[in-house]
Amino acid sequence: MGGLLDDNGDKVAFDGDRESSAWAGIIIDGGTAHLRSCKIQDAESGVYVIKGSAYIKDSILRNNRYGLIAQGKETAVNIESTKVTENEYGIFSLNEAKVSNRSNVIKGNKRKNVYSRSAKDYRSVVEYTAKEKEIIRRYGNEVLLTDTVWGGRIEIDGVIRIPERSRLIILPGTVVEFKKKDTNSDGIGENGLLIQGVFIAKGTKEYPIIFRSAEKQKEIGDWDAINMMNSDGAQNLIEYCQIEDAYRGLHSHFSNVFVKGSVLRNNYRGMQFQESAVEIRENYFYGNKSGIQARDSEIILTDNYLCNNYSGANFFRVNINAKRNMIVNNYRDGLRIREGTSAVEENLIDGNRHGLMASDSLYGSFNGNVISNNLESGISLKGADNVEITGNFIQGNGFNGISIQDSRAVIKGNNISENGERGIGIISFDGIISGNNFMKNGLYAIGLDGEMNISSPMNWWGDSDLEKVIYDKNDEPSRGKVEYAPVSEKSFLFSWPLDTISTDTVWDGDMNMQSTVTVLPGVTLKISPNTKVIFSKKAGLKINGKILAIGARDARITFTSFKKEDAGDWDEILLEHANSSIFSQCDFEYATWGIHSHFTHLIVECSHFRKNYGGIRFRSGPVEVKHSIFESNSIGIRAYLGNATIIENDIMKNEIGIFVREKGGGLTIKRNNLFSNAEYNIRLGDFNDEDVNATENYWGDGNPADTIFDERKEPGIGRVIYEPYLEKPLKIDSTETK
Repeated sequence: MGGLLDDNGDKVAFDGDRESSAWAGIIIDGGTAHLRSCKIQDAESGVYVIKGSAYIKDSILRNNRYGLIAQGKETAVNIESTKVTENEYGIFSLNEAKVSNRSNVIKGNKRKNVYSRSAKDYRSVVEYTAKEKEIIRRYGNEVLLTDTVWGGRIEIDGVIRIPERSRLIILPGTVVEFKKKDTNSDGIGENGLLIQGVFIAKGTKEYPIIFRSAEKQKEIGDWDAINMMNSDGAQNLIEYCQIEDAYRGLHSHFSNVFVKGSVLRNNYRGMQFQESAVEIRENYFYGNKSGIQARDSEIILTDNYLCNNYSGANFFRVNINAKRNMIVNNYRDGLRIREGTSAVEENLIDGNRHGLMASDSLYGSFNGNVISNNLESGISLKGADNVEITGNFIQGNGFNGISIQDSRAVIKGNNISENGERGIGIISFDGIISGNNFMKNGLYAIGLDGEMNISSPMNWWGDSDLEKVIYDKNDEPSRGKVEYAPVSEKSFLFSWPLDTISTDTVWDGDMNMQSTVTVLPGVTLKISPNTKVIFSKKAGLKINGKILAIGARDARITFTSFKKEDAGDWDEILLEHANSSIFSQCDFEYATWGIHSHFTHLIVECSHFRKNYGGIRFRSGPVEVKHSIFESNSIGIRAYLGNATIIENDIMKNEIGIFVREKGGGLTIKRNNLFSNAEYNIRLGDFNDEDVNATENYWGDGNPADTIFDERKEPGIGRVIYEPYLEKPLKIDSTETK
């Protein structure tokens, strides 16, 4: 059968009940599917391929929410002579999935025909290993009636039950292995632990406890779970354990559980619990079908890492406090909350398909999170009430930063920028949107698709034309009105909520650093023209990745302090191996050191350093400092073992213009106005034994040697070579890059 069949041709039909909710669709998870002459419709996803392959030919994908989704670099789809039409979305290729698209008709999909997007690849770096040892004991189906202590290597081929008033204690370094027993041939192992008493598995970082399959070819679901049932007396402790190859790694019901420092990976469900009190702290969930799934429980979720699961965390009717977690690169949802009460603060939610989803929730506080680069939506509200979304950094999400339907909320004090289509997309909403910064969102800052009027006063819209960045009644008469007046004339100060920057990020407007923030290796921080970075006392930036702070002649970037009183009001911008970093058209003031650079290829140009203890200090390099002004600092520039070119700058009215602590032979100081510094224009340190090349500079009136501290004043420390020198000052344009 060749060519594209007519809709009425003979096809195998996969069809949902249009009167009820959509069926899931055809899901290929790690396997292979051949679909030829098929009609697939009324599904959530007509075809969804994850880490597998699909061959689709002569078929129709129609009236689904998504026609085809291919996700993950291990995924390959060949689609040929197929019609993809009348879906909400046509073909999605996510995270480097390979889609071969030949002779297809892909049109008439309501929102988007074709979409491709990839997120940063986070690495799951924590893995515990066990020392190989002989099996010291084998168990079948047994009941442990007294307190039992396990050490060494244990093999289990059955279900071990710990009844009430008994305890199972597992020593550090123990390995517990489960044989696979599958009596009903459903692919899920049945062996495991059933805890009705107390369970204490307390390993250490050096001697973790390992729970794993005993099979030579270990697979997900080889054994059942560590089940804690009605164990709600003394708290069950699981610390520094690795739990893998299970159906449900940890499963609790009516129990009190504390889990810390553990790795849960390669399970169908890393952790599942109901009607329990659970504290989950500093754990790693990766490579599971579901990282965490829970209902009707009290949960503390702190400092965990949920990465590369199919679903990150899914909570139903829970009271949860989630703080400082990294929820990244999960294939579907990062964090899903349905009903219940939630406080979600200071989390990184990045690179998931959907970031944070809250539905039918009566109360919720989502404050101070970074929600970025999720492939479709950042935050989704549906049927939520009494929700506060405040102080979040919402950037770079594929479609909408925030999506809202049938919800009531306060949305205030957020930075909403560079999202693919809309900063906020609204179907129906009752609440207020105020005090937010909207910048550079793809189609609209706010896009209203419903009939209700929206209250959105006193937001900052950057330099945008509001008639263009707001979609409402003015664009489509059937829509409601976005009531945006009055408008803020300046950016609201936004406090960066985390202590790290973990993914490529852009800053606009006024940014506050309340403490030192670290840009991690492999990450680029871009700072847009006209941005102000305002530091609290002792705060700073540490750049282990890269910084590009590139302003403009009439839109400079400012690094300053809250107080603006004294040098040292804030700390410094420290660069460590931050190669290819650039500061251009920037102003630095009231710092301890404006820039402190180690082992970094750095360019500083057209910048102004004033009223700092020091302007720039550096070790190694290469560093280029050009067309800049250094004035009213204690030290303008300080070099230690440096490799730098310092050319065409104004360095004046400091106490010391340039201080060369040691090994100044790698410096070229040329064509600068280097004069009127109170103590010395250049001072060599007591351990500098190399000459410094400083020719062709203007030194002011009088003898240049009188303004230099070198071997002429301290024998043995090297000489500043200043001849020939300029008789007149240079005209230096410190605002024009060259």
